[in-house]
Amino acid sequence: MTTDTTSAGMPPIAAAHDALDMPPLQAVPAAPASLAHGGSGPTKPAQAVQSLVGEAKSQVSSTLNGVADAVRDVAGKLEDGGAAPLAKYVHDAADRVAAWGGTIDDKSVDELLEDTRTLVRTNPALAVALAVAGGFVVSRIVRAR
Repeated sequence: MTTDTTSAGMPPIAAAHDALDMPPLQAVPAAPASLAHGGSGPTKPAQAVQSLVGEAKSQVSSTLNGVADAVRDVAGKLEDGGAAPLAKYVHDAADRVAAWGGTIDDKSVDELLEDTRTLVRTNPALAVALAVAGGFVVSRIVRAR
């Protein structure tokens, strides 16, 4: 295939694929339906990740409920020791921790991720502080082993 440039007094120009002796470009075949967004269903790696995240979600929820129970025990001891006003605040804290556990149980993984994205967008300083604190905790746990 050549382009006619002789009317302008120039020699004919060969098309790029002719000059390089290459066949014309072919269309790329479509990705398999299992890899395409909105395919028939999640792939095996995606299912494995969902399973692991679901297990972690359950562990976090049960840990928060255990912490809430422990804080309630402390509040009961404070009430028995005559520190009722302080015990009220401790009960409120236990209720809040239990509510967090319930929220984690009730929401899907996707909803929790979207809530996290919203938190980071609306309050990036808090997100950085939480990341630093989490990194510190993880480093202390790793060093202890």
